[in-house]
Amino acid sequence: MGAINFFFFSNFAIFSVFATLLLTETMGSLLLLARWGKYKGSVLPYIIPIWEVTGTFGAFWVVSSDFSFPSILIPVAGIFSFAIMVFLILFVARNSSIAFAEFIEKKGWLDEKKLFQIYSVSSILIALVVLTIVTGIMGGNGIDFKTLTFSTVSWIQNPSGIVFIIGALLLAVGFSPIFYNDPEIAKVSMILVIAGIIVSDLSVEMIKNWTVGGILLVPDVLSFLMPLLFYFKVTRRVIVNKTVFIVWLSVNIFTLNFVVYPSAFGGRIPIDSITNGSAMAGSYEVLTIAGSVLLAVLVFLYATAVRRKGMELNNIQSNS
Repeated sequence: MGAINFFFFSNFAIFSVFATLLLTETMGSLLLLARWGKYKGSVLPYIIPIWEVTGTFGAFWVVSSDFSFPSILIPVAGIFSFAIMVFLILFVARNSSIAFAEFIEKKGWLDEKKLFQIYSVSSILIALVVLTIVTGIMGGNGIDFKTLTFSTVSWIQNPSGIVFIIGALLLAVGFSPIFYNDPEIAKVSMILVIAGIIVSDLSVEMIKNWTVGGILLVPDVLSFLMPLLFYFKVTRRVIVNKTVFIVWLSVNIFTLNFVVYPSAFGGRIPIDSITNGSAMAGSYEVLTIAGSVLLAVLVFLYATAVRRKGMELNNIQSNS
C-alpha cells in the first residue's frame, strides 16, 4: 500500500455523502413528527425526490466496500447480521410508505400524514441502526471478537455508544432548522449544536479511549459555523442553500475519517492490512471516480432544482 490508502478514503468519502443525505432525511422526519402542519411545505419538496438518491448512494457505498475490503466484509456482515436485517426491514417500510404517499390515492384512515409518519419513524430508526453499527466499527462496542457476534445487551452496557447516539441526535435536531430554513428557532439551533458537539466529542473519547484535545477541532469548528452562519441574516442565505449544506456536512463527516483509520474495531484491525491489493485496483479507482462524479453532478442538479422550486413557492406566497 502507498502512503495514501485510496481505497479507504474514497470509500469513506462515499459514506460521508450517504450519511449526509440520510441525516437530511432524518432531520426532515423529526420536523414532520414534531409539527406536520408547519413543516410539511418545506420538508416534503425535498424528501420526496431525495429518498431515491439516498438509496443509490447507500448501494454505491456497499459496492465500494465490497471491492475495497473483500476479506472482511462477509465477517463484518455476519457480526451485524441482525442489525442489517432490521435495517432492511425498516428500509422497505421507508420506501413503501413514501411511495404510497407520493403516488397512490389515499382513502379513509390511511392518509398522507400517516404515511409520512410511517416514513419518518422508519427513517429515524434507520439512522439509529446505522449509528449503532458505526460505534461497533469505531470501538468494537457490543462485539464479541472470539465468536464474531454482536450483543445488544453488551452494547447497552457500554455507555459510550448511547452517548454517541445522543450527540448525533442533538446535532441532527440542531441542524434541522438550518437545512429547512426556520430562522424563528435560530438560537435554539445554536444551543443544540453546541451541546451536540460537546456530547459527541465526549463519546469519541469514550469509544476510542482517547484524550480528544485538538484532534476534533476541524469537525467541531465546521459544525459550529453552520448555526453561526444561520443566525445572522447576511450569511443565512449561504448555509440554507441545500447544495452548500450537503457539501459542507459531507466534508465535515469526511474529516472524521481518523476515528476508523489507521485502525478500526477498537484498534484491533489495521485498515491497510484488509484493503484490496488485487490487480483490479486501477479499474476500481477509475470506476469510483467516475461514479462519484456522476452522482455528485446529479445531487447538485437536484439540489439546484429544489432551491429554485423553493424560491418559486416563496414568491407565490409573498404575492398572495
